Amino acid sequence: MKEHKDHVVVITYGPSSEGSVTASPISRQAPSVPTPPSSLTYSVTPPASRLSSRRASVHVSGLVLRFISLVLCFVSALSLAVNVHRPSQRHRSQSSSSFASYPELLYCFGVAVTGLVYTSLQTFKGVCDITHRGVLISEPLSDYISFILDQVICYLLVSSSSVAIAWIQHANGDAIKTLQNNSIVSASMAFSAFLVLALSSLLSGYKLCKRFMW
Repeated sequence: MKEHKDHVVVITYGPSSEGSVTASPISRQAPSVPTPPSSLTYSVTPPASRLSSRRASVHVSGLVLRFISLVLCFVSALSLAVNVHRPSQRHRSQSSSSFASYPELLYCFGVAVTGLVYTSLQTFKGVCDITHRGVLISEPLSDYISFILDQVICYLLVSSSSVAIAWIQHANGDAIKTLQNNSIVSASMAFSAFLVLALSSLLSGYKLCKRFMW
């Protein structure tokens, strides 16, 4: 690229002279070509928005885990509740096919109902927290309560499934065959609810620890 030079003539006048002529060169370059915008541009997300999106993802994950636990507890309780009936006077001496006649299964049913009620309340609260934050209970107190009660319900679920499995192994007789099969389903659902609620307990502990860092 060649550089073209022109001269500008400057005439100055003074009181003691008629005038002086000065020539100064001026460099003139070719016009610059505008560069197109780069395709590798990126936007920097502010820390506040990243923090808000992280909190939202934690709330949604907790809500999904609560809902799954709710469904599993409901199936566990329902599989035992379908066998509720009183034996007739003629078959009163035989083995009853109702779970209410066995303390182990009655305990399993009670724990399933307790887990169902707890997860229902937590799911409702999770929906309210996403739509209207802190409308039911403050977040710090909610994190403490959820962290404690999650572990309590986890212990109850795993103990009830263990008790139900022990009863299933020692149950004999054709009269309780249906009850035995339903007890297997109930114990399996209770143990699955324990696993899901254990993940929810870990998430509650994560929220409780992060509260001091947020």
